[in-house]
Amino acid sequence: MSEQLTFLPLSYTVRPPRLVVVAPQNEDWVRWSAAALARLSKVWGCSGSVVLPAGTVEHPALHRPLGRLQPDHVVPYVPSLETADEITPGLINRVLDHHGFADDAAREQIGLSLREQPWKPVSVEEAEVAAAALRSRLATNQREEFVHVRHLFDASDSQSLTALESVATAPLLGVPKALVTTAASLAYAMHVGVQNCPSEKTVEAGHWLQAAAQGSESPLLKEFHPEAESDALAMMSHGAGLCIPVRRGFRRGATTVVLGEGPEDFALAQVLRQLHDTVVWLPGEELSLPSMQLFHLGNRNDQMTVTSASLDQAEVQRRIDELWDKRGFKMIEPAEEEKRPYTVLDPRDLDLHGRSMVVLQTAWDRPTSLPAAVMPDGSLETALALAAEVPPGLDPVKHRWQVTLTCADHPLPPLPPLTGTALITADQSLWQTFVRAADGGITYWSHRFDFVASGASLAGTLAAPKLLWPGIGSILERAAAATGTQLRPSAAGKRSAISERLLGSRTALESLAASPGWPLLRRFLSEDFCKDLPEGSWWKLKSAVVLSWEAVVEQNDVDWETPARRAQIDGWTRQGVLRRGLVLGCGHCPIVEFYPLAEVNQDYRCRRCGGGNSLVQERWKPSAGEPRWFYDLHPAVLELIANDGDVPLLATQYLRTRPWARPALVGEEFELLRDGNPFVEIDFALATNDELWLGEAKKGNKFEGNHREQKREVCKLLRGCSAVGATGLVLATAQSAWSTELVGIVQDELRGRRQAHKDVPEVRLLAGLREVPRLTSLSSDGTS
Repeated sequence: MSEQLTFLPLSYTVRPPRLVVVAPQNEDWVRWSAAALARLSKVWGCSGSVVLPAGTVEHPALHRPLGRLQPDHVVPYVPSLETADEITPGLINRVLDHHGFADDAAREQIGLSLREQPWKPVSVEEAEVAAAALRSRLATNQREEFVHVRHLFDASDSQSLTALESVATAPLLGVPKALVTTAASLAYAMHVGVQNCPSEKTVEAGHWLQAAAQGSESPLLKEFHPEAESDALAMMSHGAGLCIPVRRGFRRGATTVVLGEGPEDFALAQVLRQLHDTVVWLPGEELSLPSMQLFHLGNRNDQMTVTSASLDQAEVQRRIDELWDKRGFKMIEPAEEEKRPYTVLDPRDLDLHGRSMVVLQTAWDRPTSLPAAVMPDGSLETALALAAEVPPGLDPVKHRWQVTLTCADHPLPPLPPLTGTALITADQSLWQTFVRAADGGITYWSHRFDFVASGASLAGTLAAPKLLWPGIGSILERAAAATGTQLRPSAAGKRSAISERLLGSRTALESLAASPGWPLLRRFLSEDFCKDLPEGSWWKLKSAVVLSWEAVVEQNDVDWETPARRAQIDGWTRQGVLRRGLVLGCGHCPIVEFYPLAEVNQDYRCRRCGGGNSLVQERWKPSAGEPRWFYDLHPAVLELIANDGDVPLLATQYLRTRPWARPALVGEEFELLRDGNPFVEIDFALATNDELWLGEAKKGNKFEGNHREQKREVCKLLRGCSAVGATGLVLATAQSAWSTELVGIVQDELRGRRQAHKDVPEVRLLAGLREVPRLTSLSSDGTS
């Protein structure tokens, strides 16, 4: 198949890089986190970035949120000796004493130089190890042995990161670092940022938490800086960096409350703050002041989600119930119990569907296009590099930014294997810029770093890669290869692929499965489907059944008018789905066979015996009158129909209508293999801007076999999801509902995987495909 040329409609967005900064963690983790937050607050893009204490990086509650965050850089925070001396007073003097500096002048001079040196105790080294592990897991900021941004260091500008103050146009404010010494103060500081400035003010824990509940709307920051100008902005505000948040696919207006005093609770709140609209972290148990803010100043009709990374659900429920019961205002003698406006969830069950970006407010969702070649596997290769462009408000010499390109017709799920060579054309330098899948498309670093000559032009400085948008097959192959799994088309997948080529697309094949044409084509399966048709309008041959136009007319469907049927039959013959021809016998042997139009002549040879025949009345069937045209169905389509191929087609057609699956790439059936041995067959794959889903489609409402065999099949499907990094599994059936037995098996397996700390894919049940489809979800703890 030759390549086709098209224009790729793109949406072009410029944004600051997203960072995950891994801070040292010991018994004084709050102050180390505050120090890391103070350094991050100086970086452009801090409002879309997070700080994680090192020990929280692998916490189960953060696994899904960190994957959804899709950071551009994962870096350890390396403090200077001056910062370490602030947290551990007398450290510099102890270092000087250790080296035997007794002279006061020498101590002062050397002490000044030491203050700017990096401090790397065991806790900092552990942060570096944790950052490297997370960077590897998320496949970000790293190509082979080269790490683009290695660390965030106090005393010098980090490589390629832009200072916030070089972009900001208004004065910047933050919580004085010396005041951030408790979890309560950190709960507020994470909303507005931390600043290295003196302050003599003291704040009670309750007021810190009240400010945390108010977030950036709290007046507390102005109290720290009474001399600040009226247009001053919090360092962590989006406006400080000339940015705005763009969120797609999330339920807007919701509030998430994180309870608990541990570093993992701080980390969870930090990440969720980038994914949900309003996130409040409330450490401690004395929360009367912030509870008034939560329950009365907000929208009473809004259902809050309450969670914790350190507390079990029972304790979270107890604490939030206690807050509700102690709230400052209650109705007098209510007629009935007020509905509690909150739901307690395990953090692993939080709704994280959708994506979020903090983008430059002057350069987002700009339309552009590139000429592209459509490859045989559905991949798209851009024919030209994107022209270098400097967004308004940025300077190519001083600033560095991320470019994100999304395509309305060709989504890319943010899978870790989709990086580097997976996303650039073969003639491009792998080292020109970092390229990876994120935010529903392709994102890359604005500047070249492979080789930039002194005095290079703007075009020579900025990165302009030629990009590759992989098709669904390539996405699945790369995802499988990352876990040592092989992928190959199944027999059913090959039939579907042939049928798609005949009809022109997967969408057209799905439309056929949902059309009145599908029951008509089922009549080609056997004579049992034709017994109600007029005599002579169909013919049973050794290889298949063939139908005439009279049989098509007799198909019982009052909504399918004759002109539309005529047009459809003609269309299928042009596509090769049907072949028009005659049913002819032989004068030398008893065989009766179908002869396509291209093979029909006045004289022909029998396919069985090779005997010569003339096209005369006794040869054609039925023998009365003139020959009657019959239609033969393509074998691949015939087998697809025989194997209930409409069920997966109807499933993917319905899923494409869901908001979370628009747009979507759909792949036909395939097998996954380990060491050359297939262990599961997948009926379909669905790749969206945010996720990859696998699917199993059945005509019946359960799997074949007894309870143990059904459990084995469920385990295989869940293993298949883990093998390709799929978000979850869709179980689709033509029946009105899945059997209670199978649902119970799936629930048990999900609970077991969670208890064993294994990967727990999401599961959705799709039923009623041939009538009224209905989609429901099972949470990762196995409940509906």
